[in-house]
Parts: sequence; C-alpha cells; structure tokens
Amino acid sequence: MKHIRTLIVDDEPIARARLARLLAQDPEIELVGECRNGQEALGSVAKHRPDLLFLDVQMPQMNGFEVVQQIPRERLPFVVFVTAHDQYALKAFDVNAVDYLLKPYDDERFFTSLERAKRHLDMNVNSRLTGKLMDLVREHMHANSEFIEHFTIKEKGREHKVNVADVVYMRAEGNYLCLQLKDRHFLHRMTMNAVETELDPGRFLRIHRSYIVNMAHVRSSRYSGNNEFIFTMANNERIVSGRSYKEQIAKVLAEQVA
Repeated sequence: MKHIRTLIVDDEPIARARLARLLAQDPEIELVGECRNGQEALGSVAKHRPDLLFLDVQMPQMNGFEVVQQIPRERLPFVVFVTAHDQYALKAFDVNAVDYLLKPYDDERFFTSLERAKRHLDMNVNSRLTGKLMDLVREHMHANSEFIEHFTIKEKGREHKVNVADVVYMRAEGNYLCLQLKDRHFLHRMTMNAVETELDPGRFLRIHRSYIVNMAHVRSSRYSGNNEFIFTMANNERIVSGRSYKEQIAKVLAEQVA
C-alpha cells in the first residue's frame, strides 16, 4: 500500500484535530506532522518532505500564501488550501486544479477534496501545478497587498528587483538601508522610518532603531535580560534588540505562540 505523506497547517487546534481525524480514515495517508503557524510549516516541509499539504490561509505573522512563497519549488507539495474567506481567489485556484476547503466544510466535501488530490498525485502532475500555483500566489499577493512587495535597486547602472520576502533583515546606514539577503546584500536609498510605514507589520518587526527583521527568517528568539532580546536569523547572524522596543517585541512573540 502506498503512503501519501501529509502535513496539516492551521493555527486553530480544533481545525487541526478535525483534519487529523478525517485523514486517519484513509489508510493511504501517513500524517507526518501538524503545525500551528507558517514558521513551523516551513521547518516541517523541509524535514518531512510531504506529498500533500492542508494549509490554512488566514494565520497570524505568515499566511498560507506567504508559506507557499517560502517553500523551494522543488519541495513544494500538492496544496489544499483551507479558508473561510476569499472566494474569488479560491475560484482561481479551482480553475488551476489546486483544490480548497471553504470553512465550514462537511465530511463529504473533505473526502472529495482528498480524492481529487490523490488523483493528481497518481497522475504525477504536481510539477506542472507548481508553476501555476506560484504564479497565482504572486498575483494574489500583489493584488491584495497595500504594502510593498519588492525594492528596485540601482547598482552600477543596472536595476535589480529584490523581493521583500527574500530580505532577512534591514539595517540603517545613514540615509540608506542595507537589505540583507541570505547570501548577499544591497544598499537602497531610504530611511528606516520611511520603509517601516510601507512594510506589512504582520511580516516585519522593528526591533531596534537600526534594525527591522523579517519574521519569516527568524530562526529563534530569546529574552536575554536587561530589556533585550536576541534574534538568530536564517543566515546565522544574531541581532540584539534595542531596550526601548521590549514591549512591542514581547507582544508580537506572545501572539505567535498563543
């Protein structure tokens, strides 16, 4: 018997429990994990390499679309979105053969979605769907975001587009920003105060007068005492927060684990 490695991502415990209960009724499903948020999902996808992902759209800090953006294309499983909103986008997913569950859904609708996912896996069409899914996610994020999604960098007479999602952190350097990616950096003429108003506060957190971090690239954070937090980033750099930012940092971190 084949085993379809499946991962559940939803910030609501009751929703996760129901999905797990329904999936347990199919002997072909191997549930490899349950995740409470997008950051956990990225770690579990990297660790377990699931074939199928039941992914909630509305989650704090990192929504389902942002999770998909962060997964390397070669590791992207078949995705079934779970959401209570956004029928227009979901209709587009349906047309592109990416299924969804619209809350509240009944058991019959769930098993219809599961069977559809299994058929796609059997036909080995996931690689073809991946390109459609990524294009659709990018279009959705651009159309529905009031915040900037990329920086245009001028360097040696050439222009580069740097996706906001790829920025690990931003550091102030006078009237410039250092946009630090995992393996390189760019200088962009803009102040910290100006860029802060253009970034999605659900994705970026100012932790110091000179630093804004991308929460999707925070590997770990801990309180070190003396009103300071230490953030370890995806590129292994450590950033110490400013003392005056203690309360807002603590609030955001508390919301992540709530």
